[in-house]
Amino acid sequence: MDRRGVIFAGVVISALGALTYNLLPLFLGTAQDYRGLSDQAVGVLSSSFYVGFTLATVTAFFWIRRFNWRIVTFVAIPIAAIAMLTVGQTATYGVMLAAMVCAGGAFSVLYGIGTTVLSDTSQPARWYGLKIASEAGLGAILMLTLPGIVVARWGFEGLMAAMAGVVILLAPLLLGLPGRGLNEGLSTATRQSPAMPSALRLALWLGLLCVFAYLFCTTMIWAFIERVANDAGFDPVTTGNILSLGLLLAITGSLAAMVAGERFGLAAPLMLSITLLVISLFLLGDVGSLAAYGVAACLFTFSFGLGIPYTVSVVAALDVDGRYVVLTVPAIGLGVMLAPAIGGFLSAQGGHGALLTAAGISVIAALALALTALRLGLRRARAYRDEAGTGVTEPIV
Repeated sequence: MDRRGVIFAGVVISALGALTYNLLPLFLGTAQDYRGLSDQAVGVLSSSFYVGFTLATVTAFFWIRRFNWRIVTFVAIPIAAIAMLTVGQTATYGVMLAAMVCAGGAFSVLYGIGTTVLSDTSQPARWYGLKIASEAGLGAILMLTLPGIVVARWGFEGLMAAMAGVVILLAPLLLGLPGRGLNEGLSTATRQSPAMPSALRLALWLGLLCVFAYLFCTTMIWAFIERVANDAGFDPVTTGNILSLGLLLAITGSLAAMVAGERFGLAAPLMLSITLLVISLFLLGDVGSLAAYGVAACLFTFSFGLGIPYTVSVVAALDVDGRYVVLTVPAIGLGVMLAPAIGGFLSAQGGHGALLTAAGISVIAALALALTALRLGLRRARAYRDEAGTGVTEPIV
């Protein structure tokens, strides 16, 4: 699983699975402009994608180690592309919602496989950093090029067709994807071992809640960060360029996570990420100039690019049989599903201040959950692996 071809395929399939998320500001803004949707309606449209995303990945706990990953991938890809095309071609809101649910299910399968592939490597925190960097990199390229080349000429229909095209065009890069991972044998070994300690199981669920809370915060801000600039009267093209730069800084944050790996443990980098993120929320609360908005947006994207690999790595460090790490995908899906709808409601009722406050509370809760999970479960995970005879070690806190 440490072969370059396997890691490359795991990174690419993750970038495809996260495509909609990284284009969320462009998607929401374009849908609102060309379909005349309210903040709340466009938030629900985005959330419907993650209803399908979450429902599909909740079941992955049962199938991710049983079915051939290559076959599942090449079934999911055309479903994702067709669903995106359907969203773009229809003007009926109900049909758009249904197609978004189908698209979410297909994209989640891709993302779940990518997450599991990289979790089976010997250095998951490092490759999660590369994974998030690739996701943000693809998003940055498309965020920079699609508005002027595609949206300006073909509108919302063109945007959705372009997203479907990217999925199809990049599919051949997944030929190096393995059919299965390493942990099938590990799962069998752990089933023959004593039952997982209840404290370790609790730590795993706390880690999954951390992933949920972190993504809930970041998605709530990411979904409406373009609207903050729009309400402040900033030029849309300049705003798009700032967000593209922000995605490049998200790549920088994720590459920093890749380089650092587990050298400083998991807790310290996560604390740094959340501290910077909270600072960015304060700055976004007072964007009196375009420069101030740019600093706040870029600090925000850098901090979540740094933090996401470590939130997932908390679960990977505690996962003794290789089945729980895939549940980070529905945890992400739940956070991303609820955030746009709740963010739209909060923005409509209390303005951006209410949205920023809720995001701040959520990300501080994520830090508390992560620290508790690591303290409660890391030593127990090591003891459990030693007893199962796997020889796997865990990062220090």
